[in-house]
Amino acid sequence: MTNSPVTLVAFAFLALLALASAVATVSFRNPIRSAVGLFVHILALAGLYITLSAHFLTAVQLIVYVGAVVVLFVFVIMLLGPDAEGISDDRGVATRALGAGGMGLLGVFLALTVVRLDVQAASRPQTFGTLKQVGEWIFGEAVIPFEAASALLTAGMLGAFAVARANHKKVSVTGDVATATAKPTGGQEG
Repeated sequence: MTNSPVTLVAFAFLALLALASAVATVSFRNPIRSAVGLFVHILALAGLYITLSAHFLTAVQLIVYVGAVVVLFVFVIMLLGPDAEGISDDRGVATRALGAGGMGLLGVFLALTVVRLDVQAASRPQTFGTLKQVGEWIFGEAVIPFEAASALLTAGMLGAFAVARANHKKVSVTGDVATATAKPTGGQEG
């Protein structure tokens, strides 16, 4: 990161935007607005990576997260229905407020600790972080965790489809609407 005033102002603005959009993502009750908050957050992180001269991470952030994850979230939201509301629970408001306050204090403590650290830049090889080195690592020593992650994501997506399908009416091949045969979970038959 260069220490020019423009870069520092851009970094500060993008950092504040990332924080605000992260809070918006978890605060909104409407899932579409939460997905938009996530989209803005991911774009702000990509901008932060640009200010840090991490261009490969910027490209990965935009391609993987904006191009795939946010689109997948919006697709699942549309599959479940945009009007799907979470369970509203007013119990434990004091516990939640205490937890949020504790996390805020922890964040302030960690920020002050990082500011006080006198860290010297670590030396790294000239080829560190290049596309060639990342590709050799992913498809070399990290190929098994890479493939395991893809299998896990596929299983999670299939599980989301199964849950969504169980909650909707089924349509037969002829176009007749039949009542869903899935039984609600959580209760016992009797």
